[in-house]
Amino acid sequence: MARIVVVYSWLLLSIATSCSQKPELTQQTVASRPAENVAEPEVNMQYTWNASPDSLHLHLLFFDVSRIMDLKRTVINLSYDVTGVQNAVVLRDTVRVAEINVPEQEEGVIFKMSIPREIVIADNSVNLKLWQKFAGEARMHSAFNIALDPGMLEKMGLLVQAKSKIPLIRTYTTTADSMLLENADTTAAMLVYYFKSEFTPALPPMSERKEAAARTLQPSDSLTIDPNNTFALPQDGLYLLWPDKSFSTGLLVEQWSFPRITMAKEMLQPLIYLTTSTERERLFKATDPKKAVDEFWIQVAGEKHLARELIRTYYGRVEHANKLYTSHKPGWATDRGMIYLVYGPPSDISRVADTETWIYRESEMHPYIKFVFTKKQNNFTGNHYELIRHREYEESWYSAVAKWRAGITDM
Repeated sequence: MARIVVVYSWLLLSIATSCSQKPELTQQTVASRPAENVAEPEVNMQYTWNASPDSLHLHLLFFDVSRIMDLKRTVINLSYDVTGVQNAVVLRDTVRVAEINVPEQEEGVIFKMSIPREIVIADNSVNLKLWQKFAGEARMHSAFNIALDPGMLEKMGLLVQAKSKIPLIRTYTTTADSMLLENADTTAAMLVYYFKSEFTPALPPMSERKEAAARTLQPSDSLTIDPNNTFALPQDGLYLLWPDKSFSTGLLVEQWSFPRITMAKEMLQPLIYLTTSTERERLFKATDPKKAVDEFWIQVAGEKHLARELIRTYYGRVEHANKLYTSHKPGWATDRGMIYLVYGPPSDISRVADTETWIYRESEMHPYIKFVFTKKQNNFTGNHYELIRHREYEESWYSAVAKWRAGITDM
């Protein structure tokens, strides 16, 4: 059982900067989309790890957020190189899909690979290729990279889902999920700090308002999780796992069916990007949230059939954003999530160092526009990026919002 302990000294955590550099928890393949914005697969990767006396074990989840193809049917294997100085290859291998697979309701495949302890050194990296086979013997691969760090070898414990024993690879879970801390060292408990803090949705891309200053957070409570015992986190909020270790990381815990948005109360929140302050006040004061959401979309669409299409598109993007961009707050509330909800999938995504650039090519629906995000380290996540805001985005932003308000979904 998890036991509650009293925190005698507060842990002071800055949302803005981290005391130590952590390995990336989320990596994404570079994506490219045609100018007409035709849907195509978007293979993404998230991972976690644990160490044993002789190896580092990587647990990797690959999934197609667009749900265009079933990776379980197309993936053949995963090949990888471990490279060091001057890209010299120190290890090369191929692994097959793990026997433990993700649940049927979530399309994706899991791989487990082990790297000898002696080559998990600074400046070494794992270069991965996920291979897929299609009809007619056509093959393709998606490329990913994981930077290795000797500090990763200190993490011996692995969080898994209690029933399936699938590793908890994503950086979020729900209050209904039961988990298990697997650790061969039965004396190595996991300390967890809990934070009940509200995070505001992203500001519009042209906003000249300064983001809120970095806050020093104090944990509201703490838990000590014993190895090999089932536990749950019944309070929604932000948790810091292993806060006393160099590999500490955050876990966002949400209610209901996160990353999907199904409850009317939840559906109100992401409307902040499409509504005026007066509309939002009316929506949040409504005694019947479901009726308020329905009436908003019907008013926008003009009729029920189109309203359903708008709802399907918009909240599909909310789910997509939650899967990809969740950090210390839900993905839809982040800068990348905001742009994705309003503009849709970009034509191109590229990443150089700590900068991620989204390009929307010129089309019948909108002119060319580019958004640049910079990575910001914090104590909870390696997946937090902030948009470089410009006043020049104003016309494009209001035009994109106006299309939504006119019932146009083909964006």
